[in-house]
Amino acid sequence: MFKNYQLAYIIDDDPVFVLLFKKILTKLGKFDAIVNFENGQLALDAITNKHKNKETLPDIVFLDINMPILDGWEFLKLVEKHQFKDHLNIYMVSSSIDNSEIKKSKKYKSVKNFISKPISAKDFLQKLEY
Repeated sequence: MFKNYQLAYIIDDDPVFVLLFKKILTKLGKFDAIVNFENGQLALDAITNKHKNKETLPDIVFLDINMPILDGWEFLKLVEKHQFKDHLNIYMVSSSIDNSEIKKSKKYKSVKNFISKPISAKDFLQKLEY
């Protein structure tokens, strides 16, 4: 059975993708709150503050690779330096189908899977651990 999530983060700078992906997540009815960030730095700051204030961290993070300011790989490198790294469930979401990027994502313990864009609800559910 597909579980419920209190908080999901979408870290992606493409407003069209974010809008469509939020619709998919909302339609599933399993996400209480969905927050998006345009780059990894904004999301990392939010997660760091939540951890510092002993607030609940996001249950799941959907992370794009190519973004301005702090891209997905830089985000993961910085997350690895924090205590909360083991409490994040990150799914890489990218239009890239490069096998080297998929392999690279598997080096990070917090990365649960790699999801290729475009995303359909069916494909998404197959990639999501539940």
